Order: sequence, then structure tokens, then C-alpha cells
Amino acid sequence: MGNMQETRIVLPSPGQLLTPGVTILLSLMVAGFIGFLTVPNTVINLLALDPQKVIHGSVWQLVTYPFVESCPWRLISNGLILLFIGSAIEREWRRASFIWLWLVVSIGCAILWVLINLVAGIYAIGFGATACCYGLVATMGVILRGRQFLVFFTTVAAQYLAIGLIVIGVIVSLPVPITLIWAAGALVAYGYIKARWAVAARTSAHPALRRSTGKGQFVDLD
Repeated sequence: MGNMQETRIVLPSPGQLLTPGVTILLSLMVAGFIGFLTVPNTVINLLALDPQKVIHGSVWQLVTYPFVESCPWRLISNGLILLFIGSAIEREWRRASFIWLWLVVSIGCAILWVLINLVAGIYAIGFGATACCYGLVATMGVILRGRQFLVFFTTVAAQYLAIGLIVIGVIVSLPVPITLIWAAGALVAYGYIKARWAVAARTSAHPALRRSTGKGQFVDLD
């Protein structure tokens, strides 16, 4: 008789989904959405990504714009990505590394947004967590490659799920081309992961970082 392998699907518990970092970011997203509904002009003026204001000193907008959202459906979709994919990443890396990833993607895409607006001579205010979510999806595809995720009653490997989600996001963004800048979040996240691995590989004082599967580490699966 041939060997039969049983595939066991284990759904994450609420405690596994609401990791500390994810809970903080979700709370800020919800607070930003409520703020937009109540005092929209104030929230946009202070927290959204305004290229002109950034170059004149409002540098905090590089990290606050992901928490400004005007569309409930986008809040829900980005929130679900953060909840399910973000928590999986945080369980691998722990809170500090996860938050650093979010900040690096947020700042990287914000700088790109500002530069393109200034070079092209356009004036577009950016907000929403889409760039950071692209970064989370790309990170999932890299560090969790080979792991199976449940999608519509079937399982899909993390790397193929990541590619599919990014492609769908790009297609949906085509009617408003400037929002394609947020897709660069996937590239920023990939570059950040590779840079961390390169630094760890050259740091003889921390050999465990070179190829470790422990929580909180950056795991190179290449």
C-alpha cells in the first residue's frame, strides 16, 4: 500500500490573529477612519501624505498616511490583510521586526510618492495602508514560502498567493495610475528583507541570524 499523507488545516485563533503589533496598527487604522468621518479636513491636513507639506517640514506624514482612510471597503480589505498576513509575519519575527518592516515600507513608498509628484508637477495627496499591505503580502511570499494558506476552501502556497494578490492589486489600480506607486511597497519590503539577511550574514557576532527558524529572526529560505 502506498503512503497517504493527510493535510490538516489549522485555523488561527483570535489570539494568534490579534498579535501586539497588528492590534496597534489596526487600532490606528480604525481611529484614522473614525477621525476622517468626523473631522475630515483636519485629518487630511495633518496626517495624509501631502508632498508640498512634507518638503516644508511635515515629515511625520511619511508614517501617518497609512492610518488615514476614507473608504470603508478599503479599510476592511487592508484590515483583513493586516490581520491574517500581518499576524503570520509577526508570529515569525516578533513585534519589533514587524513594526520596522511596516515603517520601512511606509517611508519608502511615501518618499517615492513625494518625488514622483514633484518631478511630474502634479499635486496628489496620498493616504491609506495599501502600500504597507503590498509590503506585507510580498514579505509573506518570501519568508513563508512553501507554507499553505486556506483560500476559498483550497490551500495555496504562500509565494503563489502573494503573486496573485499583487497582480490583482495592480490590475485594480490601473484606472488611477498614480496609485500604482503603492505597489512599490512589495519591492521595498523585498529589498528590506534581503538587506537584513545580507547584514546578518556578514555579522559574525550573531551567527544565529544567518539561517535561523526561530521567532524574531529573518529567515532566508533561498
